[in-house]
Amino acid sequence: MKKTFLLCIAICLLVLGCEKEGVYNPDKKIKKIYEGFIPKLSEEWTWDKNLLQKIDYFSGDEVGYTENFKYDNKNRIIRIEDYEYGDYYTISYNKDGYEKIEYYDEDILYMSAAFQYEKKKVSRIDLTYYDFYDYKSTKKDGFITKIIPKEILNSTIESKNRSESKGTYSFVVNFKFDGNNVSEMIVVDDYSIIYENYDKNLNPFYSSFTGMVDFEDGAGIRGLSKNNVGKVTYKWGFGWPDETVEYGYAYDGKFPTSIITTTSEGYLVRLIHFEYY
Repeated sequence: MKKTFLLCIAICLLVLGCEKEGVYNPDKKIKKIYEGFIPKLSEEWTWDKNLLQKIDYFSGDEVGYTENFKYDNKNRIIRIEDYEYGDYYTISYNKDGYEKIEYYDEDILYMSAAFQYEKKKVSRIDLTYYDFYDYKSTKKDGFITKIIPKEILNSTIESKNRSESKGTYSFVVNFKFDGNNVSEMIVVDDYSIIYENYDKNLNPFYSSFTGMVDFEDGAGIRGLSKNNVGKVTYKWGFGWPDETVEYGYAYDGKFPTSIITTTSEGYLVRLIHFEYY
């Protein structure tokens, strides 16, 4: 499990920067995302003025799947849907940010996530998986992994498998902050992740609306932190040794244009490039 995380660790791409609470309207809008030392197109984002309309996710040189976005009358994302696959997420809000996110496949509810806040910051996420939820249904790089950390999703399925639990299964994750940056994510009964060495540069999409948790495979909680994390330590528990991942950035002004991820031993994990509008 932990080796899989290290091989898959990805730096996060998306944080809210909005004028109105709950509206995703970042100051710098992603156009394309590339991966690798020889950059290969991974995602292409399509906007209609200030509203994100769709994201195409590439597999090789072809589009593997597309997620489409729908909004309420306040321009908040309320539905993310893959028309071809037939699965979708619904999103509801409260005065602090997200209230609940639910995942459906062919109109059957498989997963829900409820958010709690302290002083406008996410303090807890309660996840519930219903009956025969299959994690393989969740898209590998989908937008939802920028809201609910993929590491939480992975951990939940792993814990459920270990417990041999049948039917509905619940899971709790808590967060700690140091000023405007996340310092720790605590995955109850499994492990915790420590976030350190933030730089002084700006997360290009950060804003006062901190409802969006944005990181893939635990690599940064970038939607909740104002600055860019430099070091992430995984405390696995169960007798496993701690492991560390470090991040280096290239900037255009104060905003990152590329991010390189390495282990503490210097092994490359991932290189991501950003192209903005």
